[in-house]
Amino acid sequence: MSGQIHAMITRLLQIRTEGRPNQMATEKIKLIMKGIDPDKYNPNSPDDPSVIARLSTIAKDMEIDIHV
Repeated sequence: MSGQIHAMITRLLQIRTEGRPNQMATEKIKLIMKGIDPDKYNPNSPDDPSVIARLSTIAKDMEIDIHV
């Protein structure tokens, strides 16, 4: 299934920004600093198990559930 990474990133950003668009850039920068560039992934991007695992670890560290 392609697009799982995009869905996980979208969910993480939704939870972290709580609907505040002005926080989006800050959260994207945090992900970039952790090695994930949100702008690199779209709904048609192939799923990479290592990126999915990294996103799961990041979400766990932030104490949020992003699995869709």
